[in-house]
Amino acid sequence: MESTYSADAPFRAGIIGTGFLGKAMGREFLRHDRATVGALTELNPDVLDEAADELGVAEESLYENYERMLEEEDLDGLVITTPHALHYEQIVAGLEHGVHVLCEKPLCTSLEHAKDLVRRVEESNQTVMLGYQRHLDTAFRTARDYWSERDASPEFVTAEITQDWINAVGGSWKANAELSGGGQLYDSGSHVVDAVLWVMDETPSSVTAQMTFHDDEEEIDIQAGLTVQFENGGVASIGVSGDAPRVSEAYQFWGEDGGTLIDGHEWNPRRLRKVDDDGNIHTPNVNQGTELPKADAFIEAIETGTEPPATVHDGLLSTAVTEAAYESAWTGERVDVDLDY
Repeated sequence: MESTYSADAPFRAGIIGTGFLGKAMGREFLRHDRATVGALTELNPDVLDEAADELGVAEESLYENYERMLEEEDLDGLVITTPHALHYEQIVAGLEHGVHVLCEKPLCTSLEHAKDLVRRVEESNQTVMLGYQRHLDTAFRTARDYWSERDASPEFVTAEITQDWINAVGGSWKANAELSGGGQLYDSGSHVVDAVLWVMDETPSSVTAQMTFHDDEEEIDIQAGLTVQFENGGVASIGVSGDAPRVSEAYQFWGEDGGTLIDGHEWNPRRLRKVDDDGNIHTPNVNQGTELPKADAFIEAIETGTEPPATVHDGLLSTAVTEAAYESAWTGERVDVDLDY
C-alpha cells in the first residue's frame, strides 16, 4: 500500500529482518513520540516471534514475505536490515509501493544497481536514508563542518579500522559473498570508506587496492589497503583489518592550515581533535557521540522535506569506490571510479 503519512498520525514502520539490527531499529521507532512498528518480515519463525514480542507487533502483521507485507499493510516507511545483497530489490519494492525507506548500509553490492537506485529516488517523492550513523555523530559532523567553513578540502587523509571481524562473522551470512557482497570492506569497512568520502566532500577519481582474502575464491577479504585519488588532487589512504584483537578506528584529515583527528576504541563515542597550523592540538567543546537516533533523523527528513543525513548519493559514492577497490585488488591495476548514471 502507498504511504499517506501525515504528522498528525503515528508513523507506521515495517521492518524486514528482525535480528539484532532489526530489533534495535524497532526500539528506536517505539521511543519516538510519533512512530510505531506496524509489521515485521523474517524468514526464521523463532527470531520473528521473539522480535514481535519485544516490539509489540500483532500476530496478523508478521510475515515471511516482505512483498506480501508491503501489499497488505498500511505502512509509511520500510526499514531494511537484511544481508547486503538483498538491499537493492527491497529498496526497489519499497519505492514501487510508495513508502519511505530506511536501509542499513551499504546501499547495495552492485555499481549498476546503485546507479539505478539513485535514478529511481530522484524520480520519486520518497525519502530514502542509509544507516551510515557517522553522519549523525558529532565528531564526524564537526570535522565536515570544519572543512566546509574554511571552503577547503583535506589534501591528505589516513583512515583505518581494526577488529576481530573474521572470527565474529564466521558461519554467518557475512562470510557468504553471495549475501554480503564481499568481506570486511563491505561490512564495517563500508563505514570508514563512507566517512572519508563524506568528510572530504570531494569526488573520487581512481582507486588502487591490495587485499588479503580468507577464502580460496578471493571473495571474503580480511585485510584491505586502499589508495583513493580525488579530482581535486587529494589522496586518502584507507586500511581495513579484520584479523586484529581489538576494535580501533582512527582518521587524520590534513590540509594547508592544519587538520582534524578522529579516533576511538571498541564501539564507544569517537573523539574529535583539531590541529592548528602551528601543530597545536585542540579539543573542541562539543558533546561527543551520536546526535540523533536513525529513526528520528529519518522521520525528521520526511516531515521537513529535507535530505536525510545519509543519502543514496552517499551510497553510490561508497559502492563505486568499494567496487573499484575489489577490481583493483583482483587485477593489480588502478581502477577509475565510475559515477556516471
